[in-house]
Amino acid sequence: MLEVITSNWKLKLISLGIAVALWTFVVGQESAEVTVRLPVVITGLPADMVMANQVANEVELRLYGPQSLVRQAANRPAPKQLNLAGMGTGEHTFQVLPEELNLPPGVEVLRISPARLRVVLDHRFSRKAAVRPVIKGNPEQGFEVAEVSFDPAEVTVSGIKQEITDLDWIWTVPLEVTGLNKTTTLKANLRPPDGRTIRLNPTTVQAEITIRPRPAKDKAPAGTPKKPAAAK
Repeated sequence: MLEVITSNWKLKLISLGIAVALWTFVVGQESAEVTVRLPVVITGLPADMVMANQVANEVELRLYGPQSLVRQAANRPAPKQLNLAGMGTGEHTFQVLPEELNLPPGVEVLRISPARLRVVLDHRFSRKAAVRPVIKGNPEQGFEVAEVSFDPAEVTVSGIKQEITDLDWIWTVPLEVTGLNKTTTLKANLRPPDGRTIRLNPTTVQAEITIRPRPAKDKAPAGTPKKPAAAK
């Protein structure tokens, strides 16, 4: 037994010294309490499924411990992974556990919010929807917007059945036409309806904004009195 204790005694003494130094360093520090936000990353969503609810995009942690270690944890937050591969329809719950957060020893988790992440999966349905423009501003004086056409004119919307059944068109984000005096082509981003968990394919289209001179008003408004004929 004595031989086991005394063998490599120099290396063991060095290791002990390092451990004591680290312990003294950690204990001697001031404690700190910080809030850390972990991004939520969703992977493995089956191609024939759709998420039927809004899932939190981050998890908030309240950490307490030695100042340097807490700052170290706060500067390198590991994302919370939600792997949906192989899952069927229905509700699935993922817990956020302190032991899976890979925190430095000595750092304590005071609070996790939310501590559970709920994902509801449903079958994916698809249909076509026409693209409609939203115009912002006015062309140059004397000109007007004659037409807005899109390529493609329709996009595929997918989601749960009840959210896409009545979805006949998709609006663009506002297209700026201020000061235009000729036909212009722009890249138009599409805006999914608020409150619906749908996907668009594609998410952008080419918008051709046809600008033309405003027609001259060569006819006098009705009811305008005629000028008297000049005396001969």
